Amino acid sequence: MTRAPLRWGILGAADIAQKALIPAILGAGDTVVAIASRDRERALEMASGFGVAEVATYLELIEAELDAVYIPLPNSLHQHWTLRAVAAGKHVLCEKPLALTAAQAQSMRQVAQERGVVLAEAVMYRYHPRWKLVHQAISQGGVGNLRHLRGTFSFDLAPPPDIRWQVELGGGALYDLGSYLVSACRWLAGEPTRVLARQHTIHGVDGDGSMLLEFPSAGGPVSAELSYGFMAAEHQVLEVVGTHGSLLVPKPFTAWRHESIPLWLTTSRDQSAQPIATPEADPYREMVVAFGERVRGGAGLLCDPADSESGLLVLDAARRSIASGSWEQPERVSPES
Repeated sequence: MTRAPLRWGILGAADIAQKALIPAILGAGDTVVAIASRDRERALEMASGFGVAEVATYLELIEAELDAVYIPLPNSLHQHWTLRAVAAGKHVLCEKPLALTAAQAQSMRQVAQERGVVLAEAVMYRYHPRWKLVHQAISQGGVGNLRHLRGTFSFDLAPPPDIRWQVELGGGALYDLGSYLVSACRWLAGEPTRVLARQHTIHGVDGDGSMLLEFPSAGGPVSAELSYGFMAAEHQVLEVVGTHGSLLVPKPFTAWRHESIPLWLTTSRDQSAQPIATPEADPYREMVVAFGERVRGGAGLLCDPADSESGLLVLDAARRSIASGSWEQPERVSPES
C-alpha cells in the first residue's frame, strides 16, 4: 500500500536544515511545503535550492496546511515554538536538546499527548544502523557485564557571534555536545543515580566541561567519564568497558553518508582488537522515516519525549553540580508552562 507523503514545514533556515534535514525529508519520500525564517532572503535562497514554493513567517508556517514541522531554532526557542506548533495540531521534530530543562520538556510532552500529535527530539545518531551493532555486541556478551563508559566529544568552535556562544539563546557545550554523551550512556546503562560536573566558562557560556555519572546495575555499579567542549581539536569517541572486554566506537554521533567506520572489540581472551564492520547510512533520513512511521501509528521512535525528559534531568543535575561543586541526583520537578 502506497503511503501519502508527509507535508513538512521548516521553522528556521538553519544550516542543519539545508545540509541534512531537507535532503532527508525528500529522500524519505516526503515533501517540504514551506520554509520560515526571520531572514526572508535566506529563506528564499534555501527554498529555491530545493524547489520549495512557499516562504513564510513563523506564524504563517504554523498555520499552514502541513502535517509536520521541523524546528532547528536556537535552544532557547524550542519550547515556545514547539508548543505553538503542537497547539496548531502539527507533529513536531525538534532539534536537540528538546528544551532547556526537564520541566520544560515535561510540559511539552504533556501538551503533545493532550493534542494527540507526535513530538520527537532529533537525536539522529540513534537511528544509524551501526548502533544496532553496538547494542548487539554488548547484549551478546562481547564485553561481559558493563562496568565503565568513557566518552569525548569536542571541536574547535570559532569565536562569537556563533549562537552556541550566546547564553541567552541556550548556548554552551553541555547542551550542544555533552547532551550526546549523556544520551549514549543512558541508552547503554540506564538512568544514572548521581552526577558530578565541572565547566570552564568562556564568552559567557560553558566552553568546555566534564562529567562523572554513576549507574545502578544488577551486575555491579557502572560509571561514566565524559568530556566535551568547544576549545579542543575535533574528536569524538565512546569506549565501553566490561568484565570480559571492551568496545571502541569511533565517531559515535556524526557518522554519515559515505562513512563506513568499524567498531573495535577487544576481549580478555584475545587482546588484539577485532573490527566489526558497519554500514554506510544517513541517520537523518532513517530518523525522518521512523518519525513518519510513528505519525502513521507505528513504533518508529528511538527517542520519545519521555526519554528526552529523562536526559534533561541529568543535564539539570549537572548544572546544579557545577554550582554546588558536589554530587547531585537527577530529580523530577513540576512542568513549566
